[in-house]
Amino acid sequence: MSEAPASYSVRAAVASDVGRVRLSNEDSLAFVCPDDPGLRQRLGVLAIVADGMGGHRGGEVASALAVETICRDYFATPPGDDCLQALELAMLAANKAICRAGEADCALEGMGTTATVLVVVADEVLLAHVGDSRLYRCSNGQCAQLTEDHTLVEQMLRDGMISAEDARRHPMRNMLMRSLGTPTGLRVATRRCPPASVGDVFVLCSDGLHESFEPTGIAAIVASMEPAAASRRLVELACERDGSDNVSVVVVGIAPAAAADEAAS
Repeated sequence: MSEAPASYSVRAAVASDVGRVRLSNEDSLAFVCPDDPGLRQRLGVLAIVADGMGGHRGGEVASALAVETICRDYFATPPGDDCLQALELAMLAANKAICRAGEADCALEGMGTTATVLVVVADEVLLAHVGDSRLYRCSNGQCAQLTEDHTLVEQMLRDGMISAEDARRHPMRNMLMRSLGTPTGLRVATRRCPPASVGDVFVLCSDGLHESFEPTGIAAIVASMEPAAASRRLVELACERDGSDNVSVVVVGIAPAAAADEAAS
């Protein structure tokens, strides 16, 4: 994004696969670009990945409910409200909705989901996050992780109890310490990131993808392909390399304003 907030366009694509082992896909994802120019100017565009968990069909219900609630509530934000606070409130509303659905149906009891959300609005880049799905920012061949995994192993790593190498191979590396579907005390991580620049690419993904890639590998693919091709290629490679989990990705590229007629796909 250049000095003038309107001098960019956004290109985005989503891709998801059940993987090679699972029988169902418990991931949900979306990219939302409002048709209304006024709403788009005020609240921007939103990308989300949610990785569900729970017996029976609980995981897919939880992740779908999270995506539906967050998108609906965020884009219902009244004029004048702070976008980051609205994003956090939408996440908390999704948490309540998942808890209520689990209480109403014993087959869904205990279901939950991760949720990682990116909003690009005017000259701001916002994120909200719970769980171990990730958001990366790729630029000039580099890929920086903007989210922090809410897992037991990541906490052990931060506390100096294990090494980074041990963390990558730890058998409990997917044990979450935070997820939507938590009855009390959920904390949503939110952040205002530095403004985007033309050429930046944001990648949201479930752990089925990021466990198969180093950040540099993600950066190389999104730098060499348009979002639609990059999203498909990332999913294909993740399935080839592992495929033991569902694989989902949203690729969001910041393009020059001249590409506005080809913007959000």
